[in-house]
Amino acid sequence: MRQKACWSEIKADFDELDGFESNDDIVKCVSVDAWISDAPDAAGEVIAKIILTKSGDVGVIYIDGLAHSNEMVQEIIQDALRKIKD
Repeated sequence: MRQKACWSEIKADFDELDGFESNDDIVKCVSVDAWISDAPDAAGEVIAKIILTKSGDVGVIYIDGLAHSNEMVQEIIQDALRKIKD
């Protein structure tokens, strides 16, 4: 089992709407990506998605359960939420 501080890098800077239809209520979807290794060729994984709806509601979908309780992930998510709301 991985430790809670297992990620060497976390970013929330990729805006993607793949899989959402144009008539969906979702207007923005930012993926929170994480890397276990800081090697240049290391593959990252999506650990959460931040969603913004047409009505202005925001939410976080956690794909990796550890992301919910990881302090570094939560800081990245809170920063991304502030940027989305502006």
